[in-house]
Amino acid sequence: MSRQSLTKAHAKISELTWEPTFATPATRFGTDYTFEKAPKKDPLKQIMRSYFPMEEEKDNRVYGAMDGAIRGNMFRRVQQRWLEWQKLFLSIIPFPEISAARAMPMAIDAVPNPEIHNGLAVQMIDEVRHSTIQMNLKKLYMNNYIDPAGFDMTEKAFANNYAGTIGRQFGEGFITGDAITAANIYLTVVAETAFTNTLFVAMPDEAAANGDYLLPTVFHSVQSDESRHISNGYSILLMAPGRRAQPAAARARHAPRVVEQPLRGRRRDRHLHRVRHEGPPQGP
Repeated sequence: MSRQSLTKAHAKISELTWEPTFATPATRFGTDYTFEKAPKKDPLKQIMRSYFPMEEEKDNRVYGAMDGAIRGNMFRRVQQRWLEWQKLFLSIIPFPEISAARAMPMAIDAVPNPEIHNGLAVQMIDEVRHSTIQMNLKKLYMNNYIDPAGFDMTEKAFANNYAGTIGRQFGEGFITGDAITAANIYLTVVAETAFTNTLFVAMPDEAAANGDYLLPTVFHSVQSDESRHISNGYSILLMAPGRRAQPAAARARHAPRVVEQPLRGRRRDRHLHRVRHEGPPQGP
């Protein structure tokens, strides 16, 4: 698909959006942030026509690697201490991924921008895919590794194991509290920018060093989506919060004024200065 046709198709998104005039939409997820109808653009121009073929190719690589790991008897050659660590990691990580998918409607409801809505809808599909291939990876380890005990206790560990409860609380933070704080600041700006860049990029290198070439394939496929998610988060972050309209007297106090400077030689210099007069705090 050419870039020109992609741009035209993406431009249709703003044409298809509409605001109801017969009723005021109910706010389902509360937030302390307010946003103007900002003209912020989706820098990656995400549309389904180009998204699905890209994800299909990545899935073919992931499941092809899984088949190759079984045929190549990888599970008898990998370091056992490495897969013992995967029993903890792969029991936890699919839950934050599916929690991230559940967080997308919170962000969509809070941010009034159709282009960003489209990017967040694509991100939701990504997160469901990530959770699915990670659970498939865990099932593959459980079925083929010499010691499967530990890969089969995810749900139980969420309730009665300290490590499991920490992982559950991490994922639940994406869907509780203020909609923007949870679904944007905590999820996209913090977790996906800092956490995944550390874990999903550095850890596959350790996996390969321990004889596991399947995990790098899966998590590099996941991380290639995270760059788009980070773009969604920062697009929301850069949308200026809406401000209350200032009264005329306040606007006059904050207006720039021209101040004449003393004579300098044969010319008179004029300098523009912004003078601010701070008044009493407004609001509650």
